[in-house]
Amino acid sequence: MSTSDTLMLTIAHQYGSGGSLIARDLGDRLRWSVWDKEFVHKIATEYQLAETAVEAKDERVASFIERLVELLGMGGFATAYTVLPPRGLDDAQLVRITRTIVEDIAQEGRAIIVGRGGNHILAKRPRTLHVFIFAPLEARVRRVIQMEKLTRSEAERRVAGMDRLRTDYVRTFYHADWRDPTHYHLTVDSAVWGESGTADLILSALEHIPHGRAREQSP
Repeated sequence: MSTSDTLMLTIAHQYGSGGSLIARDLGDRLRWSVWDKEFVHKIATEYQLAETAVEAKDERVASFIERLVELLGMGGFATAYTVLPPRGLDDAQLVRITRTIVEDIAQEGRAIIVGRGGNHILAKRPRTLHVFIFAPLEARVRRVIQMEKLTRSEAERRVAGMDRLRTDYVRTFYHADWRDPTHYHLTVDSAVWGESGTADLILSALEHIPHGRAREQSP
């Protein structure tokens, strides 16, 4: 069987929609590898970087302050921040490394790529299902309050901030709107279907993927 005949799944998700947990559930059911924070561990290990440094740049574009520090050096800024911006790995390098890892994983198939522009990287790969999981804002805020033990205002800021980071990341490196449904085969409201029901829908869609057909690129 050629690698193009093996199934793959990419999942993009709004923060607070339960996408990461749904991906884990699917990985357990399918016995497939799940690549989410695993990207951080692999990159940190292979490039001898601190995982905290990789995670600080994972799926985000450097902030204005980070760019100033990189341009002007640490002096003057270092005392103002308790957590220093990561050095030694810029955004474009991290995206190139991530793309290479995703393409290598796709050679074997039977894996789930969570976020990281996976649907764009593998847009031309046949037998790959691209899914977007979303939920209404209020449902996402309630979930973040419950899961992360935050106040409502903290949860609202967290959700808005993560949406902004993911929007900037995909727009910067893939020139696309990550919430545009034309970039996916299936979009699911997890607030309606629940985590288990959403996973069921995705499994059903996987069973019906036609052979030898990739997602058509939007004009």
